Amino acid sequence: MKLYETLFEALKNKDRHIIAITGGGGKTTLLKKFSTFLKEKGYSVLITTSVKVQNPLFYDYEADFVFKNEIDVLSHEVKKAEKVFYAEEAIDLKKFKNPRYEVLSVLFNRYDYVLYEADGSRGLPLKYHSARDPVIYDETTSVIAIMGSDGIGEKAYSVVFGDDREKVVDSSYLNAYIRDPEGLFKGMRDDTENIVLINKADEFGLDKLKEIESVNFSYPCFVCSEEEDAIYKVF
Repeated sequence: MKLYETLFEALKNKDRHIIAITGGGGKTTLLKKFSTFLKEKGYSVLITTSVKVQNPLFYDYEADFVFKNEIDVLSHEVKKAEKVFYAEEAIDLKKFKNPRYEVLSVLFNRYDYVLYEADGSRGLPLKYHSARDPVIYDETTSVIAIMGSDGIGEKAYSVVFGDDREKVVDSSYLNAYIRDPEGLFKGMRDDTENIVLINKADEFGLDKLKEIESVNFSYPCFVCSEEEDAIYKVF
């Protein structure tokens, strides 16, 4: 199964398409690759953030236009089959920061799809949230939560942002993790389309699936590779 076609089919029935991407282990890759897929389908796409995102000088988002101030992005004439990146420069040169909500609320109505990163995980495969994140806008129609399969079987302190314990990330850990108010599902609402991705299955082996077979994810869960655009198993 193709990952991006499956996501597209799962989310396309919404009247609007404002998609928050949360978790760890593949947020930026999904932001880039799914937005490119949507552009190639003929849609106008805006990619942005409600927190911080990698500086486009150091990471290629495959955007047709890169804007770093609100005057330029608001002046831009949106066209079909076009991808726009917009975030503001930050003190940290490696990152761009979230635009003002007042600007984004205008842009939400101009693009067919808006995809945004809604939290940070410092590159770790799993993420425990804090009171400050994820930052989910009220207009959000879908939430995609990501977990890297490379974290399964490892000690939490080495693979889970926000957890310094020595507990092993196994099925017991994952069941507690998804039930925790600060865990994987934080930011998902009853009125949003919610999907879980377990990424990097091609790199770290499908043998780790036994640890998730007894986990009740509550929402559609795809064991996948974002890089390969492939789904290997559906829970």
